[in-house]
Amino acid sequence: IACSNTGGVCSNTYASGAEVLLTAAPSVDYDFVGWSGAGSTCTTAPTCRTTLTSAQTVKATFRRKSYSLSVSLNGSGSVVSAPAGINCGSDCSETYVGGTSITLTATAASGYVFSGWSGSEISCPGTGACTVNMNKGRAVVASFSPVATTNYTLQISSSGSGTVTSTPTGINCGSDCNESYASGTSVTLTATPASGYTFSGWNGGGCSGTGGCT
Repeated sequence: IACSNTGGVCSNTYASGAEVLLTAAPSVDYDFVGWSGAGSTCTTAPTCRTTLTSAQTVKATFRRKSYSLSVSLNGSGSVVSAPAGINCGSDCSETYVGGTSITLTATAASGYVFSGWSGSEISCPGTGACTVNMNKGRAVVASFSPVATTNYTLQISSSGSGTVTSTPTGINCGSDCNESYASGTSVTLTATPASGYTFSGWNGGGCSGTGGCT
């Protein structure tokens, strides 16, 4: 007997009373589960010793190994897998059948950029998708970096008597006439004249007329 899933010699004739020792050897990424079949008295050991007092059919069962893939996040973002299983933030580990190819895709949260992959025995340079072969347990780290933010100062000056306030808050001029805002922020200014005054208009910052100034 020299039998495999691709063929070989899987049957033989022996003299009555012959004692036959069968040995199961799993392939890479497989575990031996056990023996079964008519006349078999063997269980989960990789060797099966049987005495032939009649014809026997013995089955050896093998099962693919499973390995754990875990993802951790450094910074703010998420990672999903194809095939499905990983959705990290919320679900950051999954067990896959040995030999499965898993593709991980990272998405940065608002205000962050994805800066790359790291982890035990993976090769995923750059910031594209990361494909890992599950022939062993894997641990992957996805790193996200804050986006550099430029701030600009908005300064208000006035003539006559009244106040200017802003949305979002920050300016309340009279008392607070300048504020720093992140680049790209849209700030709306509202002018309110004091008693006995009327608002006569804006100049500077691209604003004119007597309505709101954005």
